[in-house]
Amino acid sequence: QGTSLSPDLIAQATLSNVEEALQRAETVGFPLMVKASEGGGGKGIRMVKNMDELRTAYDQVSKEVVGSPIFIQKLGVNARHLEVQVVADEYGSAVSLFGRDCS
Repeated sequence: QGTSLSPDLIAQATLSNVEEALQRAETVGFPLMVKASEGGGGKGIRMVKNMDELRTAYDQVSKEVVGSPIFIQKLGVNARHLEVQVVADEYGSAVSLFGRDCS
């Protein structure tokens, strides 16, 4: 069955063009990440340190993962990127298969 998000909620959380990205960056601050929500494996993600880099990165990300919603977020300096694989069933049982540091 799954869970879905309303189009209105997705529109509120993502950017529709580079001008909107520049506006929101003033609030978020730098450094920040530009991310295509449907990217992965390093595709559709860029770190930016200023407005000029943001213009270039937004264009690159939008072309790498065409049609994907794009968002920005403040960069977590000295953070780690951890992934955990979980398998669950319809009865509420779940088990972690493994985790890895993808930093």
